[in-house]
Amino acid sequence: MSGILTYGEKDNSKIVYILIFGLSMLCIWYSYSMNLYEKLIDGGISYSSDFIPSILIAIFRTLCAYLAFHSILFWMVFDKKGGFMYAHSHEKREVLPLKIYGITRLVPFSSWNVLVFGLTFFLLSIISWMSILELEIPNLLHVITSILYSTSLGMTTLTATIVTYVIIPSAVKSRDDYHYLFEKHQQVMHNWVLILIVGDLIFTNPSISPEFAVFPISIAIIYSIFAYLYANWGGGFYVYEFIDPRLKYATIIMTSLGIMIGLFYILTTIISLILALNYIIGSLIFIGWSYSIVLFKDPKSKYQV
Repeated sequence: MSGILTYGEKDNSKIVYILIFGLSMLCIWYSYSMNLYEKLIDGGISYSSDFIPSILIAIFRTLCAYLAFHSILFWMVFDKKGGFMYAHSHEKREVLPLKIYGITRLVPFSSWNVLVFGLTFFLLSIISWMSILELEIPNLLHVITSILYSTSLGMTTLTATIVTYVIIPSAVKSRDDYHYLFEKHQQVMHNWVLILIVGDLIFTNPSISPEFAVFPISIAIIYSIFAYLYANWGGGFYVYEFIDPRLKYATIIMTSLGIMIGLFYILTTIISLILALNYIIGSLIFIGWSYSIVLFKDPKSKYQV
């Protein structure tokens, strides 16, 4: 991968910015042309389960939201010990060890992953309790929650896969310190949010549509814009080396990441269709897929050479 993460003779930033702008316009056009608002009203999330009492679903979703926000606030933002990571310096163009504190710990995409997950389940819990109390659920609340749910599905699957199969193996082989990736808040960011949202999906079997892939793609675009602004006029670093728009193959990398997060979401919808046809087989596929992309233990013996 190091050969891909090199700088060419020309700075590709402007080309990447144009690409991001074009993709943004395409996402907006697609959302309107496909009339996604109506589809979101009809589906996107489920209020209850066919075999689990609604009160238990509401409690489960409430606890999921609490875990996310507890992790963000008490294990990250207000943690006086701070967090460690390797970041790519915008000025020096090299990866350097970095200690971060407070709100800066929300800069990584994996932190956004937990934040979106938390917002998703906070709204899901509100909807679940409203449904139990037989209160009318506003269409706008349903639509926003459905957008966040689809976005979180794409983010959780992409984050777990990238961390397990790219970031950790690369760190092991280069003999960098990677043990911070197994701290409790990191476990939430990379593993538990995926397990919990897949659990909710299995429990409630929502009607998610492939067209909703535009939402996780959109969050990837938004994060890219944020990362460029932050590196240039904020903290001076990229959390991920491969997101630097000046790289020789930056356009290919960014396009591939956008496609990946969309494909991960579409794969989720395909398995959901199987779940609707055969609950046991669909559940086993979801469980097997989740098991294959989470990582709770040190993989040093597997990857080190």
